[in-house]
Amino acid sequence: MSQSLTVNYYDGKRNIAHQAEISLDGDKLRVVYNGGQTAEYPLHSIAYMAGVGGVLPALELPDDARIEFLNHNVPNWLPLQNKTMLKQVGRLEKSWKWAVFSLVAMVCVVAVVFKWGIPAAAYHAAHHLPEKTLQSVGTQAEEIILELTAETKLPAKRQKEISDLYYKKLKPDHPAKLLFRDGGGLGANAFAIPNNTIMLTDALVELAKHDHEILAVLAHEQGHLKERHSLQQALRGIGISVFLLALTGDATDFLDGLPVVFSTAQYSQEFELEADLHAVNELKRLNIPPKHLADFLQRLHKSHGHDEENPVENILSTHPVTSERVKQVEQHAK
Repeated sequence: MSQSLTVNYYDGKRNIAHQAEISLDGDKLRVVYNGGQTAEYPLHSIAYMAGVGGVLPALELPDDARIEFLNHNVPNWLPLQNKTMLKQVGRLEKSWKWAVFSLVAMVCVVAVVFKWGIPAAAYHAAHHLPEKTLQSVGTQAEEIILELTAETKLPAKRQKEISDLYYKKLKPDHPAKLLFRDGGGLGANAFAIPNNTIMLTDALVELAKHDHEILAVLAHEQGHLKERHSLQQALRGIGISVFLLALTGDATDFLDGLPVVFSTAQYSQEFELEADLHAVNELKRLNIPPKHLADFLQRLHKSHGHDEENPVENILSTHPVTSERVKQVEQHAK
């Protein structure tokens, strides 16, 4: 004689529970409800959902139908996939010790992902995107920066002198396009744009007291370009998209928003220190004292009105404070 059990049955058409009797009919589950109406579901199409707390264990059926077991009473004669495992999961979810353990584990996982996972994914993605992609999003970022700035007021002679410093003296492996602009409210600043462009503001050129300081800035920005820091920074800032990019390889929607990020994002402490180190090595190669970089960093910091002695500002800043950058320059200048 076939065994049966009283349950709540939702037919998937209306969100109304019907009292029903379920039983096995070979490899099918038979449901009898409303005084004689029947429905049958193949066992392989049924998904068991364990109950937790006040939520009753249930069977998810095709066509949005559903069965709820009254009083958490799941019959042993009903063959269900993963029933034993899900029951055990249900017990663990009721345990406060396992709940605390799960919370701690989740926090640890999130911390690891943000500290190492996202940066690693960003680095990998940044260094494997094709040049064509960089040119596309970089050109859009350049257009945004051009809208925020004005035509340079530097004399043509001064522009050529700086260009000669870069192309004839620094001689980078992959020379960038130099762009001079009146930065206005941006003040003394420089940008390394992913389409292999370096932009210098008039105020930055005027702030320098020696051409070697400008050369140091150019070498610093070249370091950003070489390591694709702006792209890495953008990818880190959109961590979820980084994982989607790594998993699916579909960068279309993700890359559409990068130009704005490129034009507004600031570099992290790690990237600024890496670019400083690149500049130090280039200055040493040219037999130029790296002290020129340290001197300019301190003058630039003061021109931006930062307070080196303000501990709150230092903690909240995404940039390394000038003292850390100068210290690194001095350590590697020897």
